[in-house]
Amino acid sequence: MKFLIPIFTLTIMSTNLLSQTQMVTVGDDKRQVTIYSPSSIDADQKAPLLLNFHGSGMTAIEQMMYSQTNKLADEYGFVVAYPQGKNNDWNVGFDMEFEEGNDVKFIQILIQKIIKHYPVDSTKIYAIGISRGGFFAQRLMAELPGQINGFVSVGAPIPVEVYQRMTNIPPVKALYVHGTADQIVTINGKENAYRSLDESLQVWNGESRKLSTQSIEHYDTESNLVGIDIYYYGENASIAKMVIENGGHTWPGSDPFNIGLPLGLTAQGFDFNTFFWEFLIR
Repeated sequence: MKFLIPIFTLTIMSTNLLSQTQMVTVGDDKRQVTIYSPSSIDADQKAPLLLNFHGSGMTAIEQMMYSQTNKLADEYGFVVAYPQGKNNDWNVGFDMEFEEGNDVKFIQILIQKIIKHYPVDSTKIYAIGISRGGFFAQRLMAELPGQINGFVSVGAPIPVEVYQRMTNIPPVKALYVHGTADQIVTINGKENAYRSLDESLQVWNGESRKLSTQSIEHYDTESNLVGIDIYYYGENASIAKMVIENGGHTWPGSDPFNIGLPLGLTAQGFDFNTFFWEFLIR
């Protein structure tokens, strides 16, 4: 997803102004992250941490404004971090060499620093991302097993390179969100780049367990063109997919602006942020 979100077109919430941008040293490199910690969090009480990853061509600040998860952090009492990718991108194994750069090391060091300096519960760390950010969240799940307890990937099935390297992944919460009309990242996969949505679901359930449907929920939205179906899998419904009929390459409930790229429709009238967070922490 290579597009820029012009910050001046979005309303700047007071919570966003309280975010702090910091530098993280990774070897000889300096990496950047923006962190929001609600004032309501008690320093003596450990809170969850959400890592929120931008798409290609976006910045961490734009992702903060676009996804509006600072407001969610205020409501539920957790810390949210928006890491900045090099050249506004993440290495997910296609369009660049898999071993290139230090993206995974950056997040590994970042998690350690946040735990040290913020009241974060190390057993309640989650990741979410859109497009390349969603691809990258899955790479982290594979390469930092046990450090991140669940993820949400918006418009991004599992990258082929990540899929081929996965071994001994502990049980995690996994939620995929995808529009059937997404023209930028297709729901059916792309050869040598990423698997299909349904193939991606199988990865996280484990080879020894059958991926069986537990329940299906349907939601109508404010648009008569867009509907949402949520499928839950596994004994504890810890694996799920949200299929947005006629939905595009967008974050549900976000500003539906389009700057000329084929982003498609944005589902409105559904509280996606509350949904994904309650899915992760339940």
